[in-house]
Amino acid sequence: MKNNPFTSEIFNSVWLKHFNHSKPSYTFDFIQNVAFYKRAFLPLYINIGKNLTKGIYYNLVAQQNDFKGKAFLIYDVPDYFNVNEHTALVSKNLGLKKIYQYKGYLMDLTNFATAEDYRKEQFKKKNKRYIRWSHIKRLETCFDITDEFVFGEVSDEKYEFIFNHFYRLLSARFEEKNTDYHHLHSNKWQFYKDLILPLIRSKQASFLVIYNEGIPIGINLNYHGEGTLFKAITVFDTDYYKFSIGKLSVLKLLDWCYEHDYSFSDFSKGYFDYKEIWSNTQYDFNYHLLYDKSSIIATVIANTIAATFNFKSYLRKNNINHIYRKIIFKFKGAKQSQKSLSQLKIETLSEFKPSEDFDIITNKDEEYRYLTKHVNSFLFSNPEHYSNISVFKNLKTNVIIIKGTSKAIQLSF
Repeated sequence: MKNNPFTSEIFNSVWLKHFNHSKPSYTFDFIQNVAFYKRAFLPLYINIGKNLTKGIYYNLVAQQNDFKGKAFLIYDVPDYFNVNEHTALVSKNLGLKKIYQYKGYLMDLTNFATAEDYRKEQFKKKNKRYIRWSHIKRLETCFDITDEFVFGEVSDEKYEFIFNHFYRLLSARFEEKNTDYHHLHSNKWQFYKDLILPLIRSKQASFLVIYNEGIPIGINLNYHGEGTLFKAITVFDTDYYKFSIGKLSVLKLLDWCYEHDYSFSDFSKGYFDYKEIWSNTQYDFNYHLLYDKSSIIATVIANTIAATFNFKSYLRKNNINHIYRKIIFKFKGAKQSQKSLSQLKIETLSEFKPSEDFDIITNKDEEYRYLTKHVNSFLFSNPEHYSNISVFKNLKTNVIIIKGTSKAIQLSF
């Protein structure tokens, strides 16, 4: 792959700064298009980026011998990159172990003239009702929705604004799932913050942002290679979950790919049902271990690493990783929601006229932020613009009234 963002000078320098104390990288004559850092005390070299990339491509070079006595671990090599694996081209002593780790998913657009053609083919037999345009239209009916593809020039202030909301949405999402999300760990998050801005400005990354009244409610972080868009991290405000923001974002990414002559939209590694539904191609993510078969030390290192990753793969198949992340989340201390939903009772009211026992409030205030999902759910069932909605709080009881133009509901906590 040409112009791979994960082996770019920007990516390499930022990664080395955050995870290798800005020590210089290593390159070798026998392998091109990938740089390495060295593990202390061992002749083991690992690709810069490790598992924070979405795909590494490399070339082997004939009749070079600077691999001797060493082992090389390359994370995340998608099989559709068609890396030349003929190690004998280099030397009969160069070994390769391929270690399967994840299934990957992508939209191959090469045989479809338009985004509409792709959608029709993808959903003609199964999941016909997966895209409910009525849900998406309701989003635009009820709210002041805009969207933006941040790709190229962007001010520092705007980037900071989007990135802060990116963190807010991701934190809220994984707190809701009671799961520790490793990308939010301080060292990794600062890495992303330092990385994405220069990549956006060099058109190697982008944000797709969906706004309501100028506030992000859906953000997709994408990387860009030649003809390929990598969908990296996506999140939307779960207060709007009924309005299909996730589906809307994929539709907009698909349109963008056609507008810019991209051939692939890659959902990358890891299973989610939406990836399987949208994609027409599945592929394998493998780790590649190149090593000197004539070296006992290099061979032992390669065998040990292969056994370790095969064991990790076994744990993932048995969902041990999900259990681990939930345990880590609990040790960190889960935040408790402001109101217990177990006691919530919702009633439809034939009419409502506020008395002196009620004060008008707004779910935009932090104190009543927890009501937003209920307001949005009411709007989804009774589509009208948000500006027509009034929220009332009973001063004597734990009762909230959400009232539209003609309908109302009562929440009792």
